[in-house]
Amino acid sequence: MKFSAYTVRDWVYVALFGALWGTLEITLGAYLHVIFPPLANTFFSGLVMAGMGVVVALVGSYFVPRTGAVLSIGIITALLKAVSLGGVKVGPMVAILAGAVLMEVALLLKRVPASWRYVLAGSLAVSWNLPHKFVMMRLLYGKGFTEVYLQMIREGSQLLGLDMGYAVAIIGALFVVRLVVGAGAGWLAWELAGLVARRMGRE
Repeated sequence: MKFSAYTVRDWVYVALFGALWGTLEITLGAYLHVIFPPLANTFFSGLVMAGMGVVVALVGSYFVPRTGAVLSIGIITALLKAVSLGGVKVGPMVAILAGAVLMEVALLLKRVPASWRYVLAGSLAVSWNLPHKFVMMRLLYGKGFTEVYLQMIREGSQLLGLDMGYAVAIIGALFVVRLVVGAGAGWLAWELAGLVARRMGRE
């Protein structure tokens, strides 16, 4: 990662998109927890915020096509999340950084912008929300795999309207929805970035 290759304009874009993502996390993320309390701590809010984060970060990477750009945007976002009124919340910060790392890995496959890499990056970032629950519940609250799994099944059963006996189907459905939302967010970021670039006369 060669930060020396970054121009002043690159850093301005990184700061701008990091601040935008951070602002969404602080404002919209908080409202989602208030408006949708039954789903906010499980599936819905994480899906919405992860999708929006993907769009912001990948549009930013379009204008700063350099190694480490998405990760830098994610770091700024996590720092802003840490200083928000809600205080330091390790879970969301880890989710933001992990999503940024996964997007960065997908973009490293080839630095020339391509829509399929944006779709892949979005899918990886949003789908991380599923294993993230197991990792953070274990690290922060000491909950084991089985306990987190059963909690996820109960919540997924209520959300999808399926009997808990269809545990595998519930987990699979929750994962597939994340993949689809992530892919859609990546595609939207590609289209939006191209539109903005054309408006700015960069293409």
